[in-house]
Amino acid sequence: MESDAAARGSRRRERTRGLLLDAAEQLVSQQAPEEIRIEDVAAQAGISPASVYVHFGTKDALLAAVTERVLAVATETLRSAYAAETTPLERFAGVGAAYLRLLLDHPTVVKYLTATGERGPRTPVEEEVVARFSQLRREFEQSIRDAVDAGAIRQVDPELMSSFLFGAWNGVAALALRRDALALTPERVEAAVVEAGLMLLDGLIPK
Repeated sequence: MESDAAARGSRRRERTRGLLLDAAEQLVSQQAPEEIRIEDVAAQAGISPASVYVHFGTKDALLAAVTERVLAVATETLRSAYAAETTPLERFAGVGAAYLRLLLDHPTVVKYLTATGERGPRTPVEEEVVARFSQLRREFEQSIRDAVDAGAIRQVDPELMSSFLFGAWNGVAALALRRDALALTPERVEAAVVEAGLMLLDGLIPK
């Protein structure tokens, strides 16, 4: 049985690891991975640089751990929305809300998808991001197909609709990362998607 001291040590290590992952994720959403230094992550987390090496060994391992955590959150968030015990129409709308929340809470997702879309994946980590989101996009396609089959929305091409919405959500969420006159605050991004979503649903619901 784990002693109290060992349990406290384990909790402390997990807390430190979490702070480092949070700091690295924030920096990844603001800078290119090659620009990030271990010292920057440590300063952001308020922890000594030595702790980064103790917990992750290398910067590449730290960034890979950030990606793994973000992918796990994305997968859990979207699959929970896909599996919601509700009507096909409510599930369709719920997936959009869940995905937007994911993008706003984890802007690294937008950064990864934008980078790989512009130049293609260059590392195993980026390839995993593309593979995972391709699968999640296909699962969203199936949720649209279910809504069509149930008569909840009018006949549309599920593949094209899922691709359009996936691109639209990513594109609007990317405005929150801009540093120029085209930037929107996360609150305005959310408001824009809600307003557009209501218009879209109005057009999709059979009259």
